[in-house]
Amino acid sequence: MVIRERYSDQVHSNEILDVLSMNGTPGCLLDLRLHKVILNPEMQRTLELEDVELSYTEWLQSFPSSSQNTLQRVLHQLLTEGLRDISLQVNNGNTFRPWDCKMVHLTNGQIAFSLRERVRTEKLNPEDSVRGAKEEEQLYPERPFKGTIAEKPEKHSILYSTSKNSQLKHRMTHLVDKFPHGLAIISHNWKITYANHKMEQITGISFEQNCNRKLWDVYPINEYYNFFQYYLRAMETQETCEFEGFIQKTNTTVLMTVHPTELGITVFAQDITQYKKQLQALKDSEERFALLANNIKDVFWICDPQFNEIHYISPSFQNLFGISRREAFTNPSIILRVINEADHPKVKESIKLMRTQKDQVEYRVKSSNGEERWIRTRGFPVENNGTDYVIGIHEDVTEFKEMEQLKEKSQQLSTITQMSAGIAHEIKNPLTAIKGFLQIGAANPELRDNYQDIILDEVNRIEAIVQDFMMLSKPKSSIQLEQVAPEHIVSYVIRLLEQEAKDKGVKLVFQHKGLDEEIDTEPKRLNQILINLIKNGIDVMDGGKVVIDAEMSSHELTISVSDEGPGLTPHELAKIGEPFFTTKEKGTGLGVMVTKKIVSDLNGTMSYESKKGEGTTVTVRLPK
Repeated sequence: MVIRERYSDQVHSNEILDVLSMNGTPGCLLDLRLHKVILNPEMQRTLELEDVELSYTEWLQSFPSSSQNTLQRVLHQLLTEGLRDISLQVNNGNTFRPWDCKMVHLTNGQIAFSLRERVRTEKLNPEDSVRGAKEEEQLYPERPFKGTIAEKPEKHSILYSTSKNSQLKHRMTHLVDKFPHGLAIISHNWKITYANHKMEQITGISFEQNCNRKLWDVYPINEYYNFFQYYLRAMETQETCEFEGFIQKTNTTVLMTVHPTELGITVFAQDITQYKKQLQALKDSEERFALLANNIKDVFWICDPQFNEIHYISPSFQNLFGISRREAFTNPSIILRVINEADHPKVKESIKLMRTQKDQVEYRVKSSNGEERWIRTRGFPVENNGTDYVIGIHEDVTEFKEMEQLKEKSQQLSTITQMSAGIAHEIKNPLTAIKGFLQIGAANPELRDNYQDIILDEVNRIEAIVQDFMMLSKPKSSIQLEQVAPEHIVSYVIRLLEQEAKDKGVKLVFQHKGLDEEIDTEPKRLNQILINLIKNGIDVMDGGKVVIDAEMSSHELTISVSDEGPGLTPHELAKIGEPFFTTKEKGTGLGVMVTKKIVSDLNGTMSYESKKGEGTTVTVRLPK
């Protein structure tokens, strides 16, 4: 019986069995992927089986036990050597009638198995078969075999025509040459029986020129001693071996896998040259990073967005916090143990912000020796391959904080020195005048009354300077807030200064919007702010108007005082607020300082806008 070449990658079992049944041939389909065998009715009767579908083991056991190993070996040979078919002679286990058996490798582990009762015993001439004799004649062996199942002698065990040889080559090319890794088959007598194209590329050696040559004749043992060790181990122990090797001819690093088979060993070679280069580059990069991380005081860290897991933390962590890295990896929240409890709220708030934006926080930690240090932590979110992380850095800013405090103290000392000199200068001038006029009055009693007013003015000037300094020294904690109506405060100050404005020909204009609501503030300090600002506007003008704009929004009170005075240059505007800087003839420069201090105490802000020749606008914003 001949099974014609009508198989493909999608062979259907029913079609094959139908073809066998049409010829009355006992047959079955072996699907070694599913370990399943499907029988046609003729095969059921021949093997005296009841079921149409059997497991591979059940089917194998339907043959005599002495024949099962041989049948398994022949099936393995058919699959592993890339053959199209194998023909055998088989005797029925019960009747010992001779049958010709043919196994055809279809595709994907499917094998068609057919039996035909032997009707002649003459010998076949294998030479006629090779020259293209009928395929059916090739099924018969050179001589009959005794027993149940046996392979034909090696010389004629597999007979195939020239067309079959071409089919085999095509099949091997299609299935094996496209295999992404090198593949070679080495027989028990160490002959190279097959190598695919990828193996030729990896080794730089042609299989066609070295087929059936001894392995050591192709690959010198002294150069590939490591390879031969593993080949020999796989051959002797029948265990799969895996190792890395280097092929000098092609300068290629390979991952070798050696599988023992009944035919010898099958060798797989995977080119891992690029992988090893990338691995080495990664290792070098990690070493450079480790060199940096191990020799820098700052601590680098990577966490998940919830800060429940630390993915990386640099070695300096233990020196900075006195906590081992292992403890930190096990329990990330352990860091709170060394942070000052007063700083816990702002640290937790900053960590929460780092999940969505860049943020930083400064806090105090207590070292193992009891010293307190300042730490600044900066962090921000990143995304890598679809996974979110938060990365950041801890740095010790204790020295920076100490320098900042020293700088602040130095500035305070400088300010005190500057103000002391100013106070001495401002008080010395009126004292000098008072002393001079008193001496004149003592020498000329009749003239004493003429200088009385001048002496009184100078004493008042000294008193004003002292009052301003007392205001500057008043602590913020002394503020007592209460609900006040801003419109009443502004109106009161305008009435208070209205006469002084009229004397200088200045008109006071009050414009307001939305002042119906009250705000929490201290009335005396708000009065002082308005008096200082409006009075400064009056003092710099001879005629004109001072406009007071007041507006209440949902969260703050805004008061602007605009004059039509000479204005300020950019240089003068930059210096405004400094001690004893003034543009007025009899000013001390302390009024602006006092006003800024009061605004700051009320948690507000004050800003200036001015242009030379166009007047000045001062804007104060106080929270509602």
